[in-house]
Amino acid sequence: MAPGGRLPLAGPVGTGTHRRPTHAYSGHPVSYTLHRPPPGHLAALLREAGFTATAQLTQEPDAESTWRFANFLARKEGAGRPA
Repeated sequence: MAPGGRLPLAGPVGTGTHRRPTHAYSGHPVSYTLHRPPPGHLAALLREAGFTATAQLTQEPDAESTWRFANFLARKEGAGRPA
C-alpha cells in the first residue's frame, strides 16, 4: 500500500480463541480455522506494519450476535497522499 493509503479492517475478536467449523450455514462441509485475536493485538500488528489506527470501534455481543467484532480504520505511514 502506498504511503498515506487507508486500510479498513474488520472482523471477529476475542481473547485469542479460535473455532474450527465443520459445516457452513448451508450444511456443506468446510475445513478452516477462524482466529479471534484480542483487539489490542490487531492494533499492535497494524502499528508493526507501519499503520496508524485513526479509528477503532468494538461491538460487544448482543441478543443477535454472540461474538465481539472490531472495526479499524488505519492510515499507512510515510509521505504522500492516497490517490
